[in-house]
Amino acid sequence: MSKIKKLDLSSNKLVDSMLHLGNSASFTYLNLSQNELISFPFSHSWKSLEVLDLTENKINQEISVNLDGLSSMKDLLLSYNYFSGAIPNKIRSLVRLEKLHLDHNSLQGTIPDDVLSLARLR
Repeated sequence: MSKIKKLDLSSNKLVDSMLHLGNSASFTYLNLSQNELISFPFSHSWKSLEVLDLTENKINQEISVNLDGLSSMKDLLLSYNYFSGAIPNKIRSLVRLEKLHLDHNSLQGTIPDDVLSLARLR
C-alpha cells in the first residue's frame, strides 16, 4: 500500500482495528466512515495525511496522543463514535487543521485553549 494516496472504504461493515494501515506513510486521504470499527490506531507515520474521516463507527477509545505526528492534517472527522476522555492538548500540533468534528461522542471536560489557537480552524 505504499503508493496509495487516497483510500475510501466508507459504508462497509469493517470491524477490524485497521492496524495494518499504520505502516503506510503515503496516504493523503483516508475515509473509513460508516463502518463498525471499535478502535483505530493513529499513526506517527502519516505525515502526509490531510483528511481522516472516521465518522459513524463504534470507536471506543480516547483520542490518541499520537496526534502530534499528523502534521499535514486539514480535516479530522471523528463524529458519531464513542471517543471518551478529554480533548488532548496535543491537538495544538495540528497547525493546518481546518475542520474538527467531535460531536456525538462521549468526551468530557472543557475545550482546551489550544483548540482556539488553531488559526485555520473554521
